[in-house]
Amino acid sequence: MYKYAVIENEKIVNIVLSEQSYAAEQGWIVCSDEAGIDWDYINGQFVDNRPQPQAPAAPTKEELLAKLQELQAQIQALG
Repeated sequence: MYKYAVIENEKIVNIVLSEQSYAAEQGWIVCSDEAGIDWDYINGQFVDNRPQPQAPAAPTKEELLAKLQELQAQIQALG
């Protein structure tokens, strides 16, 4: 059995394990272990164009000072 990509509109919509003859009948494309769902299939190549997660922006100095003041007020309120 081999790993195949099910392609619709130049996008991998599923990954399946199949015998070669059945996969050929379905029009599935043999793929590497790296390729996955939502990858693109462009000009015979698998391309990972998925959006990459963005790291949250570091807080500014002003934001940290405001948070510090908020925490200090909470501490003072405790007595």
